[in-house]
Amino acid sequence: MLLPSWPENICICIPAYKAAGSLENFLPELIDIVPAENIIVIDDASGDATVGVCERYGITCIVHSVNKGKGGALRTGFQHFEKKGNVSWIFTMDADGQHAIADIPVFLDYIGKHPQTAICVGKREMRIGKMPAARILSNKITSWIMSAYCRQPILDSQCGYRIYSLSFITSITIEYNRFEMESEVLLKAASAGYSVGFVPIQTVYLDETSHISHFYDTIRWVRAVLSVHSQLKKIQ
Repeated sequence: MLLPSWPENICICIPAYKAAGSLENFLPELIDIVPAENIIVIDDASGDATVGVCERYGITCIVHSVNKGKGGALRTGFQHFEKKGNVSWIFTMDADGQHAIADIPVFLDYIGKHPQTAICVGKREMRIGKMPAARILSNKITSWIMSAYCRQPILDSQCGYRIYSLSFITSITIEYNRFEMESEVLLKAASAGYSVGFVPIQTVYLDETSHISHFYDTIRWVRAVLSVHSQLKKIQ
């Protein structure tokens, strides 16, 4: 059932690309605990039934006329909540249903104990049987690189299940529009003197088609991280 104690100043942003089917599956469970007015879906030019699914559950859906990428969709969501006012925290969840709604209280507990947090990220279990081997290798390499550049442990650099302080996320300039944006904000949080929080979450993999081109997106990620790190070093 809907929790009567759900904090009004905490909202959820879901970037979506061709994910109408998975949204249909997990939005009903989500609105059991989160008021529909505290949820927004950004349809990143999917061209599918995403808008209709959101309307069915009373959830606001903002539609991009052209595809802007995950980072671009999240930025649209952040700007929406900044204009809305009275929002302090924003959850980000992927639209593919691989982020367990049951883990939401773990994040709420963390920010309750650490109210000065800029970002808290879900840490998945990286072992064979829980996560595909290629993802484990990718996550471990990128998390090691990010830990070195952030000068603090980054336990799962690629997890999109996060909660952001709105005051932090709107205080920085986000330059990247695709998935590398999530590493960009980690680097900028660390550069600003914040510790990045992590909470253990369930590792869920469904039979969904990935929209990531691993080779080209990895090259793009490396270039973005090197560029952001270089820029931050110049202003420190």
